[in-house]
Amino acid sequence: MEGLNEVSNLSGNTGMILAEDLGKWGETMKSVLIVLLFGGGLIPAAIVANKSMLTTITGGKKEEVIRNPETSLDPTASVAKTYISSSGASGPTLPNSALIFATEDIPLADIIAISGRISNVNAVADWRNLPSTKVPGLVDVENPPMWLPRATFKANIRAAKFKSWPTNPDTGLPVGGEVLKKAEEPRVKKNEALIGDAALDAVFDTWAWGAGIATPDKVASQLNDWKVGDTLDVGKLTLAAIRGRATTGFAAFSFIVIQVVAYGTLFIAPALRAFLDVDIGFGTLGECSANGCSSLF
Repeated sequence: MEGLNEVSNLSGNTGMILAEDLGKWGETMKSVLIVLLFGGGLIPAAIVANKSMLTTITGGKKEEVIRNPETSLDPTASVAKTYISSSGASGPTLPNSALIFATEDIPLADIIAISGRISNVNAVADWRNLPSTKVPGLVDVENPPMWLPRATFKANIRAAKFKSWPTNPDTGLPVGGEVLKKAEEPRVKKNEALIGDAALDAVFDTWAWGAGIATPDKVASQLNDWKVGDTLDVGKLTLAAIRGRATTGFAAFSFIVIQVVAYGTLFIAPALRAFLDVDIGFGTLGECSANGCSSLF
C-alpha cells in the first residue's frame, strides 16, 4: 500500500513538473509567436534605417542621384554625381567646423566658392520649376510645394557662375584675407570649379537642419542672417550649420532610444525571463520559472 502511495505521489509530482514545464514552454512559445507577428519585419527595416542614419551622420561617401527638373519625376530620369571629398583648396578650414562633425575638412575657400555663387534666394534654385511643383493633381497650382533636394542644390551651385569674393560685414575686407583671395580666387571663379560635398552640406544644413529638402522661405531667412549682398558672416553661417547638424544628431539619438525600447520589449526582456529568470523590465512578455525572476533594477 505504501509502495502504491509512493508511486502515486511520484506520478503526481512528475505530472506537476511536466505541467509546469509545459506551461512555461507554452508561455515562451506564445511570446515567440507574438514577437514574430509584431516584430518579424522590424529587424530588416531597422537595418536599412540604421545604415541610412549612419550615412547621414557621417556624411557617407556615396553617389548622389540628381533629378533633372527639365524631364519628369521618373526616377530613371537622372544622373549620378560622385561624392567629392576634397576640392584641393588651400588655406584655412572653416572656423569651429569640427562641431559640424563632417568626415572631411571644410576649407574656408569652398565656403567662399559657394557664397560667391549665391546673390539671393533665387540664385539657389529655379523654385517654380522644381519636380515638386510639377506633381500631377496639385490642389494649389498657384502655390505649389517648392522643395529643393540636397543633391539638386549641390548641382545648381556647382553649375552657377561665381560673381564676387565676399567681404567681411564688420571690416569690409575679403573673407579669409587678401592672401587667401589671391591664392584661391582664380580657382573658385572657374566654371564647374570643384567644391567639396562637406562644404555644400554645411551650407545646406543652415536652412534644412539635416533634412533632405529646403524651402524658399527658410533659405531666404538664412541668407538674410549670414549672407547679405556681397558680405558673408562666417561666424553666423557656422553657428547655423552647427544647429542644423545638432538637429540631425538629436533625431538619431531619439531613433536609437526607440529601438532600445522596442528590442527590449519584444526580444531581449522576454528571452531573459524565459531562459535566465532575469527581469529587466520592458513589458510582461516571457514567463519566469516557479522560483521567480531576479530583478537587475
